[in-house]
Amino acid sequence: MCTPVLWGQELAGQPGMKEMLVPGQMLRKHPVGQLLTEDDHLFEMMRRSDQVKEFRCFYNTQTRKFYSVVMLGKDVCGYPSTVHGGLTAAIVDETFGGLYTALLTTGNLGATLPGLTARLELDYKKKISAGTVLLVTTELETIEPRKVWMKATVTDGGKHTFVQGRALFVAPNIGKQFAGLFKWKNAMAKQLQPAAAASL
Repeated sequence: MCTPVLWGQELAGQPGMKEMLVPGQMLRKHPVGQLLTEDDHLFEMMRRSDQVKEFRCFYNTQTRKFYSVVMLGKDVCGYPSTVHGGLTAAIVDETFGGLYTALLTTGNLGATLPGLTARLELDYKKKISAGTVLLVTTELETIEPRKVWMKATVTDGGKHTFVQGRALFVAPNIGKQFAGLFKWKNAMAKQLQPAAAASL
């Protein structure tokens, strides 16, 4: 029987592989990402409620592939005894985020900001029964200025493929971000001026 522990041992033994934090925790360790995140990450909340029992992540620095080993818990079904398709999409998107963040933190994306999902394409091949341990494999397709295309496969670690997908992540325009911050600071300063004058 496949378990997260056995899969974790198998993945960890591959050349170039290292276990990673889950994407939300990875982002909070990034110099910019830690300014943008709150303690409200979906899968961390689901782990606390036992809806997700295991969510382990691995990144291969040689192949630039990112893996998630996911064991779901209770109350995660849509159709009876079948994992909700929206949750499956969220797991795939989270693993894409892990690959993007791993590429970002290892310098493979140059000087850019943490990216956001701009497009997520999924083909559901087979239903996922409740209690199935999932192996999500993501890999890089192309890197463009501010854009990263990736692809993913969700399997049971064997012959069954549940989902195949692609994603486009886009990093915010750094110039626009600084311009927006500058405008916000100016607006705040103007609002504070009457209050400061009234206190004199």
